Amino acid sequence: MSTSKKAAAAMRYQLTGANKKSGVNLWRFVFSAVEKGSSQERVFFIELAMLNSWLNPGEAILGFKPRVNISEDDLQNVLAGTSSAQKLQSESIVTPSYVTVRAGSLGLGARQVCEYYPVKDLVISSRSFDIQVGNCRFDDSKLTGSVTCSPKDATSHPEFLCDSGTLSWNLRYDMSLSFENGYKGSESTWQIPGAKTIFTGSITMDGREYEVLPKKSYGYVDRNWGKSYPVEWFHISSSNLASLINGRVYQNSAVSIQGVYDGRVSAMLNVEKKVVLYSADSSKRKYTSVHSCSQMPETEEGEKLHWSVSISDRSHVLDVDVFCLAKLLYVRSWELPEGGRRQVKILTGGNGSGEIRLYKKHGKGLELIENCRISGVLCEFGQPEEGEQ
Repeated sequence: MSTSKKAAAAMRYQLTGANKKSGVNLWRFVFSAVEKGSSQERVFFIELAMLNSWLNPGEAILGFKPRVNISEDDLQNVLAGTSSAQKLQSESIVTPSYVTVRAGSLGLGARQVCEYYPVKDLVISSRSFDIQVGNCRFDDSKLTGSVTCSPKDATSHPEFLCDSGTLSWNLRYDMSLSFENGYKGSESTWQIPGAKTIFTGSITMDGREYEVLPKKSYGYVDRNWGKSYPVEWFHISSSNLASLINGRVYQNSAVSIQGVYDGRVSAMLNVEKKVVLYSADSSKRKYTSVHSCSQMPETEEGEKLHWSVSISDRSHVLDVDVFCLAKLLYVRSWELPEGGRRQVKILTGGNGSGEIRLYKKHGKGLELIENCRISGVLCEFGQPEEGEQ
């Protein structure tokens, strides 16, 4: 079952006017793959992000790149004793403006590898989702390309916010289940055209080739765009669901939760056409939500983090609990569009597992109508770090 035309249209490049010079545009693709010659599974991600991209269309400007702000005259004045070195600002703080392709893996040995481009290097279709930059292409059914960063560049250029390594991919995908509106607000928009996405093809990381098998890909595609990211980043998504009531593995189900938007998370759940949708752009009276990401006491398995969500409206209660081993979590960095060397550090896992419980309200009582185990959960939590003024 292919995704709706409305969901496919959500993938198209849409930034116009002032938003082209001030804001973020992020497409995310997440999937599982199996290493050739072994049974090792890994979760991979490929992202296309634009940050204030038309502010400086001819140059990729990274906000964290050191930029000397001392002229030759300033230096001569200091040497001559006519100016104090304390009055000189050694670096200028700039607003970032670039396009980046990020790719990497999660779990043990996780990494994020990035390449940066000016927006003038983009080739964008106005008719469909089809964007090319460098040797990478993103369209409505295929992903091809590669990214690389040498150990020397990763060490000498911390502004790249990436690790060393090389990834290349040749993939096809079909978005089979979508949620058309995750959140739409004045600051940001979240759309989930591929809550369940079937990937096929291959991806190579540092010379190791991984097969992407349709039945085991458990793919996910979403899009975030607007003035910035949510102030607090909280995310849970998976299409690997199985009933704890009858043991059946669900073939066409998914859950997507994200926030934090004005104090609430948005939550989308489809369990074999049993659908509940909670969008944080709805009235505050429509539902309440509580969420947290907390550290659990250490066990024999090791330290775990716990993502928890509870949502209640007039008819239902939705509870979601996801756990991920701390050793399988990886901290990624995204630069924020407001500049000032501000970034959000995102604790990311691709191997979370837990439960979904959906209750029907009957007066003051609750009836459990769905209880699922969720596996291979993409779970993220992050908050912005203060930069420089």
